[in-house]
Amino acid sequence: MRFTLWLVFVACSSHTGKPTPPPGSNPPPPDAGALATPPGPSERDCLDLVAHAVEIYVAEVKQTKPTQVPTGDEISKIEADLRGQFLAGCRASTLEGHRCAMAATTTAELATCQRTPSSSTSNSSVAPPGITPAAPLSP
Repeated sequence: MRFTLWLVFVACSSHTGKPTPPPGSNPPPPDAGALATPPGPSERDCLDLVAHAVEIYVAEVKQTKPTQVPTGDEISKIEADLRGQFLAGCRASTLEGHRCAMAATTTAELATCQRTPSSSTSNSSVAPPGITPAAPLSP
């Protein structure tokens, strides 16, 4: 149950907005006239995002698996785990990605925010070892 939310949150907080040069290429020299990267979300923004992501997740579980709805204590634990794991990554992400995530009404929408391009040739979802990627929600 928590793994699905974890995977969605990783997708949203893993992109810093800074382009990565292709392997084997030299990054361009810094441009003295270039504008600095705008600041990312504040700590309060990121805490609000964690709460929003958990709220979306719980709403979906209520609709799809009503017998597996987490208790208040479980929800508090999930939020605490997410705050501990993803606060720094969220702070390093972009405001655009944060706005996208806060506007999301489903975990599927949330997962599309700030998704980084994959170097994989596979079209399947990737999850850490031992964790099965969440199945897509049926329309």
